[in-house]
Amino acid sequence: TCEDCSRMGTKLSEMASSPEGAVFELDYITPVICAAGLEEGVCEDLPSFWSAIAVNLFNAQDGWYAPVNLCERICNDTTISVKTPPCEQCMNILKFSTMDMATKSQQDRVISLFMERNFCSEQYNQISLEVCTERLKTVIPLALDTLAYTAPFWTDGFCRMDMGCMD
Repeated sequence: TCEDCSRMGTKLSEMASSPEGAVFELDYITPVICAAGLEEGVCEDLPSFWSAIAVNLFNAQDGWYAPVNLCERICNDTTISVKTPPCEQCMNILKFSTMDMATKSQQDRVISLFMERNFCSEQYNQISLEVCTERLKTVIPLALDTLAYTAPFWTDGFCRMDMGCMD
């Protein structure tokens, strides 16, 4: 149901935007970003930079997994009436959403939102505005490309253990 999907989106948003969630994400994205040959300081600043990005990217109000984004189709489909989402449905919703991170149009949209919301001047001012802006343009696509392919590694466990889905 829409309510179940919304509960799933809220829970995942809270987990992904938490300090623990940022550490999980950093385990995947750090090797890729640090191997990309970006300017000096990117790897050293990545934990704090990514943590600030994750809080915004995965926020429960309008972030990647927020119900407003994750559940739009389900909430508009009145034919779905399962109380607890079947595991396959839960995993498919999350895999589709996560894999969508690898699309250039979504990456461009995310970068634009960070710019519109003055991320570099108001939420992460530990480096110059110009450096922060350039890092957003390089780190976000690399990170989202990498995170897009993590879905098979965590969706089953999240759906079964955190959401209590039923086969």
